[in-house]
Amino acid sequence: MLAYAQLAALSQQKGQLPSCDKFLILAAAAGCRGGWPDVSERCRELVLSHNPAHLIRNSATFVETMRTPEFEQFLKQLERFCNREKAEHLLTELGIVIPMPNAGDSRTVGKIAHSLLDFE
Repeated sequence: MLAYAQLAALSQQKGQLPSCDKFLILAAAAGCRGGWPDVSERCRELVLSHNPAHLIRNSATFVETMRTPEFEQFLKQLERFCNREKAEHLLTELGIVIPMPNAGDSRTVGKIAHSLLDFE
């Protein structure tokens, strides 16, 4: 989830909104799977803020979106575009370390993800 969130933030900074959306959707799906639905909702909010006609608009929450057959197909395509290993590799090539909480750190993975997704 953090690798995708980091790639979304980088894409946003470069003005690459289609790529940003892809990484946001992948981060949202990873967030749902990992028990971070608040991160998933933040990703959904960011996608819809500049792409209100996106497929994910058809459900009230990202968790609901994950359950639709149309989205399942779309997500499979996105995962072929960039699986977790590729996301991590891209960041390594760019010299970017994925931020992770340290022992004794009060930040959780969710808080780190939210800080990465603090853009509009």
